[in-house]
Amino acid sequence: MNLPRTDYHIHTHYLGCANSTMTIPEIIQECQSFGVTSLAITDHLNTPEQIPLHLKIRQELEQLEAEIEIFFGVELNFTRCDGDFVFSQEIKDKIGFQFAIGGIHTTYLEQYDLKKLVEIQHRHHLKTCLHPLVDVLVHPYWFGKGEFDRNNWPWFDSMKAIPISYIRELGQVARETGTAIEINSSANLSNFRFSHQYVEEYLEFLAILNEEKVCFSLCSDAHSREKLKTVQTSWQVAEKLGLPSERIWKPPVKSFVKKDQVRN
Repeated sequence: MNLPRTDYHIHTHYLGCANSTMTIPEIIQECQSFGVTSLAITDHLNTPEQIPLHLKIRQELEQLEAEIEIFFGVELNFTRCDGDFVFSQEIKDKIGFQFAIGGIHTTYLEQYDLKKLVEIQHRHHLKTCLHPLVDVLVHPYWFGKGEFDRNNWPWFDSMKAIPISYIRELGQVARETGTAIEINSSANLSNFRFSHQYVEEYLEFLAILNEEKVCFSLCSDAHSREKLKTVQTSWQVAEKLGLPSERIWKPPVKSFVKKDQVRN
């Protein structure tokens, strides 16, 4: 099966969440070395104060020469439980973002309650899919282990807590809204904090979404240069699921690097 070799969730050093190895030239060089043909820069926009940093990314991208497709996206996070994203059509146009990925990045719990945790996640997944400016739902059912350790909560290490009805509903809403769902390698599939059991159950979760005929976005979610290669895991999973090329998501715009800027 010859599926697209894409990575549409990559961070840079500009926002501070990725390390110093994640300069844009280094990202491109590393991705080219193992066969990526299309990628996107998608740093966080959690507060309005981060907007000038995205302008710097845009300026660097505008000066690029490259041999592969490069897109300019943004990753969004909810400002609070049941809140909204720091995003609008005005911001999208002003900064020049070509697309947006987004989703929930915390439990929003004050006390541990597994059933409530799952319900909050599901609610925010659906809200993300229904947002008119969001193209991709990021890493469903990923959690930062630090939050659990700080609160002395049981670690979320099994997908069995997710009702099948939730998975089916997510798939149906994603399909109806045209929202892609990430197959995220470093957050979900190659994350040493999750057990082999979690990964196997996560593959079952993706298989059910596949039955609902959703589109998937393949990505590394890399925050360091060494993590970029993990995108190969998402490629392998896409092949294992038997995804057709038409359900591998791609930004519905032209590459940010114009054709006459690409080296022959």
